[in-house]
Amino acid sequence: MAPVLPSSRVVTVVLLAALCGGCASLEPQRSELATRVGHSDLSVAALRIQVRDLARRFSGLLEAMADDLAARSGSPQVAGAMLRFKANAVPAVQSSLFQPDPVAALIDTWALLVQMQDALPRFAEGIPPELLSQANATLVDLESQVEVLWREVIGGEDVSSARDRVHAWAAEHPLTGPLVTRESTAALLASLTETSGGGLRSAAAGLVEDTRDLTARVDLYATSLPRQARWQAELVATDAMRAPTVQAAMAELGRTVDLLDRVGAVAANTPALIERERRAVLDAVHGERLGLQEFVTGERQAVLADVGRERQAVVDALHAERVATLQQLDGLARGWVDHAFDRLGPLVDRVFLWLALLLVLLGVGGVLGGLLLTRAWRRAP
Repeated sequence: MAPVLPSSRVVTVVLLAALCGGCASLEPQRSELATRVGHSDLSVAALRIQVRDLARRFSGLLEAMADDLAARSGSPQVAGAMLRFKANAVPAVQSSLFQPDPVAALIDTWALLVQMQDALPRFAEGIPPELLSQANATLVDLESQVEVLWREVIGGEDVSSARDRVHAWAAEHPLTGPLVTRESTAALLASLTETSGGGLRSAAAGLVEDTRDLTARVDLYATSLPRQARWQAELVATDAMRAPTVQAAMAELGRTVDLLDRVGAVAANTPALIERERRAVLDAVHGERLGLQEFVTGERQAVLADVGRERQAVVDALHAERVATLQQLDGLARGWVDHAFDRLGPLVDRVFLWLALLLVLLGVGGVLGGLLLTRAWRRAP
């Protein structure tokens, strides 16, 4: 059974490994491309800082150049072309300069600037020659800044060979569409690295970006992406305005506006006619109002008369019904009284008869009682 190391030794070994890794990470880092083409001690971190600063400055300079050309040309066509140019050029330059390997980013941007110089007359077709010359000078100045940084990378002053190769490659691969569809500069990159000191045997994209590089990219995108979104929206609106249906609608709207202008001129030149028409309309409205008022008054009077007649007819009908009802009740009352007396006569006769019989019986009983009392009084001693 293998012996178990004490926990303190395990912790010590882990700490030593971590310290060794930290010391190794503190050594100056150089990419494989920088090692193959460079003869200076410029580190990847320092080169990245300068390349990322180019991304910030180049984006602003390209945007300012396009806006200046659009403003000074005074042509809607040139303004639309410059809007399309900066909407393609700014994100292309940013994407080129933010490649993981700064040497590859520098070469790719160099080639892109040369391609833009060759394609600028096509982008700004119809622009005055002096303005085109100023815009080309701006692109040449950006290329010179890339050459200055390339001198630091290779540790020398002669960049004519690299310039010739970049211009030759750009001439062989012109921009024929959107900048996102441009061909890769991998072949140019391999050619420059072989010329500068050896073949390229591994991919430069394997280099990993650090936190500062990502932070710089996020900061640049935070300020640039809103403007790029606005440019894209303006391009969409411009393309929509160029649609045949929209053009036809605008032409029809123009004709409508011209017609309205003519109508307005006619109206302005005929104030008396407008006044007469206004008075005629007012008189007609007044006549219609009076006619309507008379009609409503006649209808109201007719309705009131009909209501009065109907009321009198109802009153007369009620009076007749009341009289008929009273007469009927009087006849019924008389019949009831006669019938009552007819029934009451025999009853009264019977009552009187019974009373007479009762009186007779009472008289007979009184006589008999008197006789008996008299007889009894005589017999008494």
